[in-house]
Amino acid sequence: MKSIRSHILTALQLFFLLTLALSILGAPADACAYAALALQLWFEKMIPSLFPFMILSGLIIRLDFGRLVSLPVYPLLGRLYKISRRMCSTLLMGFLFGFPLGAKTVAEAYSLGQLSKPQAGYLLSFCNNIGPVYLLSFALPLLGLSDRTNGTFSYILTALFFGIPLLYGLTLRHTVYRHLSFSSDLQPLSAPKDKTSFISALDGSVTSACAAITRLGGYMVFFIVCNLLFKQAAAIAKTPTAHTLLARLSVLFAPALEITSGLSLSKEALSPALFMTFLTFGGLSCFAQTYTCIRETDLSFGNYCFHKVLQSIIAFCLYTLLFSAFSGRMPWPS
Repeated sequence: MKSIRSHILTALQLFFLLTLALSILGAPADACAYAALALQLWFEKMIPSLFPFMILSGLIIRLDFGRLVSLPVYPLLGRLYKISRRMCSTLLMGFLFGFPLGAKTVAEAYSLGQLSKPQAGYLLSFCNNIGPVYLLSFALPLLGLSDRTNGTFSYILTALFFGIPLLYGLTLRHTVYRHLSFSSDLQPLSAPKDKTSFISALDGSVTSACAAITRLGGYMVFFIVCNLLFKQAAAIAKTPTAHTLLARLSVLFAPALEITSGLSLSKEALSPALFMTFLTFGGLSCFAQTYTCIRETDLSFGNYCFHKVLQSIIAFCLYTLLFSAFSGRMPWPS
């Protein structure tokens, strides 16, 4: 039975790759345009908003400054979430620095022995989200909101966006993880005499950040090109109904595949509630990048996927209620 499943999976993967290759060959101009859009967004939006934080988070982890970084917020977050100082700093960096640094920070801290497996698994379930720089500088302006024109509502939306995973993590702590003690810090694997120098930590952080940001660009290109499958299918559809259905599916699948380019392509056709829900979900590209961040550890990727999907469902319900309440009172782009 296992062999049969393996052969079926191999056949499906081969079919997908061949179909994608034929789609690219059938529409090379569109494929180049999609790839160019992904690379432009990667260069103009993702590198400036993520790369400095990638280096900074790597330095904090490698120099074991987590307990110091968390000092201002630990009295509140430590007591609320019943977590250690290192866990508090990892939570803080995950939310401030944004995806995929939440997963990357958790994985690095776990690999260095600063977090136990239950601690890392708990943080991974809610700390890997779109960051505030990305949200405020790219996502909300794309939705038609800015501090100058819709300041109050932008703040409400930002608070809800980050409030959902924070409350989700708090709920997990007092339900699923209530019996585990997270209040004590683990000692790092390296002894004090092997303390990393700043220049060595900087070199390791820059090298790791370069690999991560390059990988991010590659995933953006691959997943946006996958949109050709729906575009080609709609083009060869024999009936108007099938064409319309495939065209609508392509609108939904673009941000579901890759969030940055997908929202840029589909922003006019998405409702505000769906727009924000896709931001919470992050897209399959984000899932793939998260897997690359944790694949060298024994942390559960399936567990991460489950919690991210569940948060997305909760987010859709809350955003639908919010935008329904403000319906007709916000100047959404036509």
